[in-house]
Amino acid sequence: MQGHKTTSAAVDLQRIKQKKVKKFISAFGLHTSSDFIKLQSAGFNASHESTYHTHRKTFLVRRRVDHVWEAYKTIHPRDAWKGTMVSFGVQYSTQKDKIIYLHDEYAGMEVGQIIILNLELFWGALNIAVAHQVVELDEEKRLIKLSYMVGGASEGSQWITMHETKDGYTEVTHHTLYKSGSNFRDRTLYPSLHTKAISEFHRSVKKLAELSPDQ
Repeated sequence: MQGHKTTSAAVDLQRIKQKKVKKFISAFGLHTSSDFIKLQSAGFNASHESTYHTHRKTFLVRRRVDHVWEAYKTIHPRDAWKGTMVSFGVQYSTQKDKIIYLHDEYAGMEVGQIIILNLELFWGALNIAVAHQVVELDEEKRLIKLSYMVGGASEGSQWITMHETKDGYTEVTHHTLYKSGSNFRDRTLYPSLHTKAISEFHRSVKKLAELSPDQ
């Protein structure tokens, strides 16, 4: 029969390597691809701006800004989130109702994508799953906005922006507004752990950008 709705694909836990990511998926009842819409945003709420903490870090990439922007949009999440601390779990495309696993092809970043990562903390003593969503992708401003999802330890949003330097290179700024239910976590743990996590991410994209031919 024409016009029927395509059946959503079942989540294949065997294709996800991290136990905490699997547990996160099971806990939220994400049995099929369409179940991912159950996840709710825990992004920055401007009406409560004073309750958030601020984190900012900049990175320099020795390539033209257009080239760097393309690298950020096209790098496979398994390669972007690949470090001693952060690893790629699984990604879901809300636009295509499609799950992207570790070894799947990747068509590029798009608004609505939900990514679940595994964070290995304290030399492997603790692993946690963290989910965030791409909520804005502005070509003109070269801006990527990510928001945390309900279920993680923190809530808030992250903005990645890039600008050309006077030398013709690219300065990438990662700005985060965040909070949780723990003042100790927000003031003591989060800044250093977040710095390490995003540094791994930006180093991966920087490597791709600087090794690939500048068009």
